[in-house]
Amino acid sequence: MSVATTSASGTQPGFLLIGGGYIAAVLTATLVVIAILWFHAGTDEFLFQLFIMGCAYTFVCALPGFIATVVIARLLALRTWIFFTLAGGLDGMLSLVFFDRSLLRDTFVVFVVAGGLAGGLIYWLIAYRRRHPAA
Repeated sequence: MSVATTSASGTQPGFLLIGGGYIAAVLTATLVVIAILWFHAGTDEFLFQLFIMGCAYTFVCALPGFIATVVIARLLALRTWIFFTLAGGLDGMLSLVFFDRSLLRDTFVVFVVAGGLAGGLIYWLIAYRRRHPAA
């Protein structure tokens, strides 16, 4: 493996996997929220614009929580899918609390948590799935 995609220990992902995993997690979380909104509201007029704005908003607002999650995972050697999935859901909720309290409506918070859970799982699939040592 190249130096850019693996760390010295071989079990933690490198910068490219972390960055690529974050972008995939943002896209997934945004798609999940937009899909739930579409099923809930039933409108499709501005879905593409909502997706673009949602990606930009999610990328910026979820980044501090994502960085904290990566640092905690490295420090505590956490590599399980459940950790990253729950961290994604928590990050989605905390992003609303810290960045835009006007979006804290009951149903929308549930949509964002669902998107965060999906994003966290996608991040784990990209960055950690094949990194488990053989048992």
